[in-house]
Amino acid sequence: MPVRVHVEIDHGAANVPSHAVDLVELAVTTILGREGFIRARSASVTVLLTGDERLRQLNREFAGDDHTTDVLSFEAQRDDGFPGDVHEQLTDHIGDIAISIAQTERQAEQKGVAFERELAMLAIHGTLHLIGY
Repeated sequence: MPVRVHVEIDHGAANVPSHAVDLVELAVTTILGREGFIRARSASVTVLLTGDERLRQLNREFAGDDHTTDVLSFEAQRDDGFPGDVHEQLTDHIGDIAISIAQTERQAEQKGVAFERELAMLAIHGTLHLIGY
């Protein structure tokens, strides 16, 4: 079954080239496949590419930390009340990832790596948190 990765760009806070969006989609899909997380049903993940202020707000609201960070992961709530056969037919929303593009750029420069490499690593990092690492 397919994995759907929906990438949302906060255009007011981040400028992201289309090839970088494709790389995020590939990174998330690859990790989910390699970790065997996708079984007999469709799965979806939403990735928000935004700026420092939005990451700081999310970090403060959901983790209680009032500072900018690079990536946050939010596992989707599960509804275990569905009978198995019905639930198996539904798309399983695994969760959401938020990445600060400004922080990604700073970290890439500090590490001496390409922006795209750092962005892919943050997408992988967020995905691994979604599936329990």
